[in-house]
Formats: sequence, structure tokens, C-alpha cells
Amino acid sequence: MIPFYVHREFQGFIKCGILSHGFACVHCNACNKEFLVGFSCKLRLCPSCCTRNMVETAAHIQENVIGPHPVRQWVVSFPKRIRHYLQTDAILQKVLRIVANEIKKKVIASRPDISNSEFGAVSFIQRFGNTLNYHPHFHFIVVDGVFEKNGETLTFHEAILTPDDIADTQDAIENSVLRFFNRRGLFDNEEVEKILGYENTGFSLDAKVKIQPWDRTGLEKLIRYCARPAFASENLRWNGPWLNYRLPKTCHTGKTFITLDPIEFIDKIAMLIPPARRHRHHYHGAFAPNSALRPAITKTAIETPSIVISTPVQETAQKTSKASFTWAKLIARIYEADPLLCDCGKEMKIIKIVTSPTQIWHILSKIGWPTTAPDFDEPQDLVEWEICQLIPGTVDGFPEECDLPYSSGPDPPECHFSDNIDSPHWEDSFIQYD
Repeated sequence: MIPFYVHREFQGFIKCGILSHGFACVHCNACNKEFLVGFSCKLRLCPSCCTRNMVETAAHIQENVIGPHPVRQWVVSFPKRIRHYLQTDAILQKVLRIVANEIKKKVIASRPDISNSEFGAVSFIQRFGNTLNYHPHFHFIVVDGVFEKNGETLTFHEAILTPDDIADTQDAIENSVLRFFNRRGLFDNEEVEKILGYENTGFSLDAKVKIQPWDRTGLEKLIRYCARPAFASENLRWNGPWLNYRLPKTCHTGKTFITLDPIEFIDKIAMLIPPARRHRHHYHGAFAPNSALRPAITKTAIETPSIVISTPVQETAQKTSKASFTWAKLIARIYEADPLLCDCGKEMKIIKIVTSPTQIWHILSKIGWPTTAPDFDEPQDLVEWEICQLIPGTVDGFPEECDLPYSSGPDPPECHFSDNIDSPHWEDSFIQYD
């Protein structure tokens, strides 16, 4: 049974950017140029809308949460043996709190000379791997130090972490997570001991990536990487009746793309849709909304110079109304261009939002655009298709020769994966390493 929220995601995805479902009219008073902007679906499946959310999230955290402090990325992945259980959101959230608590203990313990210290972190839940496989793992953006508040003064003390500290944290995460599964009755004592007895337990903790306080651009790029969508639509290409998906990173077998049946592709991305009404990132420690330290910490973030954007773009973004401010600002961040600047050099304005079906039909038919949009086929009953009836007069009930439903198209290239493991983290060129 397909969950309702998955069905709703696909229904909304096919309407994203389709003008026949509504649009905004943009007009330039100087040269009378006009164009239409379709509405976005704002759902968690759409790569375009997820990219917008990624940029907005990164901009908010960089500008309003994390101040001029060094930060470290902690990436935690889990063995295949427990990934199935992490499909249950309650278990996934509990494991997230366990991992956050172990990281907190290690960061605070790195500065035993500081009393009443607190750490700050932002966590991101990613459910996808490099090959569109279900691979739940966590990305933590952790301030590499502790905060201390004496009266009205907030002091930051940088942490001193060694590779041995990272290894100890991984061991603590392994034991805590397995004990949790044992308490829930999912693993017995013998199975826990068996997993811990392996040389490679399947748990992985990487904390090599570190951003310096002055590198605000690198910090925003790192947050975008942690909040990125599950797949990119520009990596998809048709190959006859098959879909080729170009991998963002060459997998461990050397493959640069995978070939999927369209139904198989839909099945894969359906597994990667987060549950409805669940946060995709969380704030921990001093960054938590109810923390007494958050007002003082966010104040330092707001006062920190942000990414440099050209003055005309900033002025235009500030003049726009609240409804379009975010849109204009995010376009400026991504493309470094003013989305409301006409070719004639004058400013364009959104003059109307069209949602009435009558008005939509009248405007689109006048300019020659399609007035209707394709929709999903009606649900079909598999019994009516009679696909399970055996054919009399054959040896095993199946036809000896079966014509393919595709009359043309080249044979798809072979792309077999002997293993489904991929690392959730890799080195990026913009990141500094210790």
C-alpha cells in the first residue's frame, strides 16, 4: 500500500511550473515586456523546489544561526543490518538523538577546563545514496568548540579534537545505537555481540571537513551540500525505453551511470521521500529554539558579514514585496543576477497572480500555450488486465516467445552493481581539511 503522502507528492510534482495550473504575470513599464512565471509545487520530491529549499536553508543558517566560529562536519552512516528499521520515523529520530548526544559529549569533553559549557549543532537527515538507493545517514554541522556564558558575556572556546577522539566517538555511537535496538527487542544480546565482534561493523563516522571562521562562502556551500535534494533532474537521460541516471560521483565499482526501467526509477525515488510533516533538519544544544544562549549566538551571526552580492541586486531584493523577496534573493544568490531586471535596464514588477481557470484559459489560448496539463492515468485493477492467467497448451503456462512492448530503441548498456554500498560523504574542492 502506497502511503498517502507519497501519492500526494507525485500528484503535486507533475503540476510544478505548469502554466495551466496558475502563474504570475511580470511586466516592465518601460518597454512593455511581459512573461509568465508558473507556480512551484514546494514539495519534497521535486528537484527544483528542493534546490530552492536547499539554498534558502543554507542562507538562513549561515546568516542567522552560525556566527564567526569554526565548524566541523560529522557524517554518520549505519550498517545495512539496521537500515531497514530506520525507515520507521520514530526509530530514526531516536537514533538521531543518540548520535547527537555522543557528539555533544565528545566536544564538551575536549575542553574540560570550561565549566557550564554547551555545544551547538545543526543536523540533516539524508535518506539517499549515490545510486538512488535507500541509505539513511546523518550530516551534522557542529561548531568546533563550546560556548560559555558569564553574565551577559558569551565566550567561545575552540575544541581540541584528535583522530583518536573521532574513533572513540564512533565506538560510543556503535554501542549506544546497538543497545537501543537491544532494548527495543529488535536485536538480542548474541546478535549485538556478533556485530561488535566484526572488524568492520558497518558504522562509519567521518569528521575531516572543517570550515574556518572567515570562510562564510565555504560554510554556505557545506550547508547546501548537507541539504541537497535526493536527485538532480538534469542527470536523467532517455536511452530508448530506459532511463540513464548519471551518478553525481563515480561509484566504488567505477560506474558513472545506472540504467533503470521508468517504473523502477519511480519506485526508487518514492522510497526517498521524507514522511509528511517531519523536519528535514534539526537544531541541537545552543542552537535549539528553547536554548537560553541562542539569542546571543544568533546576534553574532547576524552581525557577521555575509556573502558579497552586488549592490543593485541587494537593493532590488529589498524593494520587492514579502511574497517575492525570498524568490528574488535566492535567485541572486544562485546566479548572481537580478531576476527582476529587464533587458532594457529597468525594473520589472509582478502585476498579477492568475488562479482563475477562466482567466488561465483566456491568457494561454491567446498566446498559443497549452491550456490543459497531462494528469495521472486512472487507477487500474490488476485483475482486469488478466496478466496472471496461464496460457493453455504450453509447458509452464507462459508463452514460448514474448514480444517486447517497445518496437524501437537501442539496447541499454549493461550496468550491474555487485554491491549497494556507497559512502555518504566525499571530499569537495571548496572545503578545507585539517
